[in-house]
Amino acid sequence: MKVGKYKVKRNYLISQMVVDAFSVIMLVTIFSCTIAFRDEVLSFNSSVSSEGSIAADLAVSWEWNIIWFILAILITGFSLLLIYRPKKLPKKYVITEETAQKYSDIYITAVTCARIPVLLAVFEGMYIHQNLILPINNDLFSLQIPLDILVTVIIIRFSIHRVRALQPVKEKSHEITEG
Repeated sequence: MKVGKYKVKRNYLISQMVVDAFSVIMLVTIFSCTIAFRDEVLSFNSSVSSEGSIAADLAVSWEWNIIWFILAILITGFSLLLIYRPKKLPKKYVITEETAQKYSDIYITAVTCARIPVLLAVFEGMYIHQNLILPINNDLFSLQIPLDILVTVIIIRFSIHRVRALQPVKEKSHEITEG
């Protein structure tokens, strides 16, 4: 791995292991909810079709719900791509050979931590989509997605402040003038 022209190694922190484990749990949960929703849709369709031909127009398809699982896999894959690809030196900050490793660790931690609220937003989007498909539920509003966006912005801003802390401190010169 590289940051600009500096070689860095991947420090796999315990916090990143926890976040990666939670990401796997989120992927399994989204997949499980997709399968459970399929069973619910099939049950709904069989009950609608048994009521008569007029109600058969209410039959719904569950296959579009797979998009949420594919989206979650793509988000996880994209975050892994961001972690392992070579990083450009930021134009706004001074990164030296000594601070390149810390910059890489901050970047990787930010990408890893931002993955969780994004996966939670995908899960919530899947919930809203499922409620739209089946005419059983009417609860379409969720505060979770705006909160996920807020948490992601906070993670990114906190990481930017951590990178700023790596910057060299400019010493002010104190000149004494005789008068």
